[in-house]
Amino acid sequence: MGTGKSGFSILKVLGKGIIPVIGLLISGVGQAGSEPEPVGESLSLLSRLSHAAHDQSYRGTYVVQRGSEMESSKILHARIHGEELTRIEVLDGRPREITRDGKETRCYYPVQHKIRIEKGYTRHLFPALIEVPYEQYLRYYDVSQVGMNRVAGRECRRILLRARDRQRFDHEFCADVDTDLILKAVTYDQHHEPLETLLFTEVSEDDPMSAELLKPTYPDSIQWKKVFFPPPVADHLSYQWDIQALPPGFSKILQMSIQSTAVPGAPFEHLVFSDGLSSFSVFIRPLQGEGFRPVQARIQSSALSYYSGTVGQHRIVVVGEVPQEVVTAIGQSMTITEETH
Repeated sequence: MGTGKSGFSILKVLGKGIIPVIGLLISGVGQAGSEPEPVGESLSLLSRLSHAAHDQSYRGTYVVQRGSEMESSKILHARIHGEELTRIEVLDGRPREITRDGKETRCYYPVQHKIRIEKGYTRHLFPALIEVPYEQYLRYYDVSQVGMNRVAGRECRRILLRARDRQRFDHEFCADVDTDLILKAVTYDQHHEPLETLLFTEVSEDDPMSAELLKPTYPDSIQWKKVFFPPPVADHLSYQWDIQALPPGFSKILQMSIQSTAVPGAPFEHLVFSDGLSSFSVFIRPLQGEGFRPVQARIQSSALSYYSGTVGQHRIVVVGEVPQEVVTAIGQSMTITEETH
């Protein structure tokens, strides 16, 4: 995901140290009368969508659209000798390539001669958007089949995950009728307008691919700079935080402390929360040095809602793919306690 307008707004609030982490945040609505599937059938359906994306071999081109921003990528995916391998080449903007195996995800940036290596934290890569445990989705979404569509020349069934509360968005998938592979995924806002759309423009299942085909295409990258994500954690933070208005179903999937080059000596905390489909990030940084003023702002840009405010002597920024009132409530409910020694 590019930083876009949301990233620029956060950059102004937190400083240049935010740039390496902000990138982690990347049909039609079903009929109002559509009935949810029985629990057993819903679990079976979600399982098929997940296994189709993880276990099959396929290649294709897909497009991601967020507001007025659009990006296309080529993907190769296979499971070879029990190991799942993926290679994604971003076709727009500066050259980028992503490779993933069972151990890590690597992002190659040939212009900067840089490789970002992600271990532990695993972001969702289209079309692998459904993960275990499937029961988690049924606690907060009603699953229903709402008709048929055609994507990339293939017939697909539309599957709606309608949020049971107003603290998350609706999601719709269109899955190939023969393979169950997700061909299209849409996130809708509370007004049933698409916030984000991912869809294949062409896709095919191939005979088993070779592992060589899924290796990165930059053989000269051995000397490139390696950046590890999450970065090393700061030794100690001088504060403790709590979110009193954390939406039900969202749990923390990542926490890290990052030393900012913009304000030496003041690491900021980055927290990521997810319910399996939607996610949001919280950034916390002490107010230090000249130029920091207690300012509060709320905007919504593209698929991301945004909140900025202060709690005591700390700047709080919340950004994510949840309703605006949710990120506002999260930010306003943050409590921070200075540790005493």
